[in-house]
Amino acid sequence: MFVRLTRRPDGRHRLTIVRDDGTASLGQVVPGFGPDAIPHDLLHAVVEKTLGLRRGVYGMVNTGLEITELLDPTRKSSNRSEAQLMHSEIVTSLLQAEIAYQGMEDATFTDELRRQCTEARLPVIAIGDDLRRELRALRDEYQARWRQLGAGETLEVDLGKLGT
Repeated sequence: MFVRLTRRPDGRHRLTIVRDDGTASLGQVVPGFGPDAIPHDLLHAVVEKTLGLRRGVYGMVNTGLEITELLDPTRKSSNRSEAQLMHSEIVTSLLQAEIAYQGMEDATFTDELRRQCTEARLPVIAIGDDLRRELRALRDEYQARWRQLGAGETLEVDLGKLGT
């Protein structure tokens, strides 16, 4: 499965998701924190790949769903898939917030992760020091790569075979 983000002239992006079966889905663009900030959709791909969330946003799209269907409050889902979707959103949002707020102490990250998981009635996802460092390094790497793209250029993340 591949996630492709093509930079538009206004700094936003076009999202194309190529499923394991070769079909493609155009995704709804979630705005970020400005034209040079890492797009939320790109950060989701990095988080889901690194954490192995096979039923995160992109894993669910891989099953044939469209992103608009994931946002539909009437959609039926299993607790397991919903938990992975929510874990993906929580971690992605925390990593994006770190950029907006000029960093976050490790203890604050851990406390906020625990608080948000508990508030959402989810098991607390374990992200130790090494994994947190890896996520931050990948976020920074992909943000730098995004900033270097010109209008019309594409950045791709290979999520591997997610299965259905």
